[in-house]
Amino acid sequence: MIKFIAKSTQLTNLVKSLQLTKKFFVSSLIVGEAYSGKKTVARYILPDAPVVNGEDLQVVLDALQTNDELIIYNFTQISNYALLNFDNKRIIATARYQPKDKSVDELFGYIYNLPPLYKRLEDAKALAEVVVGRAKEVLGIEDDITVPFDEIDLRKNSKSLEKSIYKNLILKDMDETDIEKLMYRFFLEHLHGNNDYKKYLHLYERPLIKAGLYRYKSQLKLAGVLGINRNTLRKKANEYDL
Repeated sequence: MIKFIAKSTQLTNLVKSLQLTKKFFVSSLIVGEAYSGKKTVARYILPDAPVVNGEDLQVVLDALQTNDELIIYNFTQISNYALLNFDNKRIIATARYQPKDKSVDELFGYIYNLPPLYKRLEDAKALAEVVVGRAKEVLGIEDDITVPFDEIDLRKNSKSLEKSIYKNLILKDMDETDIEKLMYRFFLEHLHGNNDYKKYLHLYERPLIKAGLYRYKSQLKLAGVLGINRNTLRKKANEYDL
């Protein structure tokens, strides 16, 4: 069964509309960014329908011949819309943009726009909770670790959301040995100049000073914690634009 989350008004209304039209032989096109959830919505509405890629026109045509219900993704990759016949069929197609072709308007009874996740924060937060739980299980993390929502990347919708959550959890679960191994692999690959000590010193200094300033809120306090001169700390903070 498809794991489906609909918390936002935009997605809830879209699902309701698709469920109403499901009673009839009607075709719908869902337009939205990559990884915004278009295909998931389609599979939720038509769970038993075959799923085909619009990049292969012959596969699409064959599927239309043998199925009353069909999901077509990458719809804009279809090379000849005139060959399609959606009569007496339930079709849900997905695309990143609406094709500027009159025959497309004739194929679909309804065309919907699904906003990206950054415009559907209720959906993004609910999806993030699911992904965090799944990621902790995959990574074997039993500690009560959370991922702040403002640290989640929504620029590429669910793809960047999932990637940023895994990255965040891995970083939070790392110990000193893990960090040393990570740095070792990085330097092993990147050391090839004649002034690399100075070149890569920021990898230690910048996060140390940035974290210290966030925690202590004062350069004077941080200078004492780090055991360095306050003027030295100020210069370093300015150097790293902190």
